[in-house]
Amino acid sequence: MTLRPSALCASLAALLACLSGCGAPDGTRVEGPAATRIPWTGPVYVLSWESEPTERPDMMNLTDYTTLDWMRWRDWGSPRATAAGYVMDFSCGADCPEEAPRSYEVKVALSGLVRRQYAAYYSHASVVPVHEPAPDWAEDVSSVRLHVPKP
Repeated sequence: MTLRPSALCASLAALLACLSGCGAPDGTRVEGPAATRIPWTGPVYVLSWESEPTERPDMMNLTDYTTLDWMRWRDWGSPRATAAGYVMDFSCGADCPEEAPRSYEVKVALSGLVRRQYAAYYSHASVVPVHEPAPDWAEDVSSVRLHVPKP
């Protein structure tokens, strides 16, 4: 059987159409469930008030007046890292006691992982006093938006 050039061209065009998406207008066809999310495996950091990146910081400046200290982290690198430690509050300014800054025991949660090239950063911190309520003199750090590097 001999094919004429026009029949050969039509057959090749039909074959190419099937190979390039089986006739879908944009050349793609989606079937089945979406791919599962791939867990992050790179380094995870939190940026201090001064934008210093650290992993599992024992101490960090959360705001310009508030420092987290003696932090013991759990689940670092997961979508929600938690810690127990202390907040030292310097919002009292000149009224701070000379022997030591004011402090109180807290639980901290970091969340909102944001990926930036080869690392991820927590973008939100929430601080809850272990013994409610927080002292009157303490700066409100119940919800703090953290610095994240620009993309």
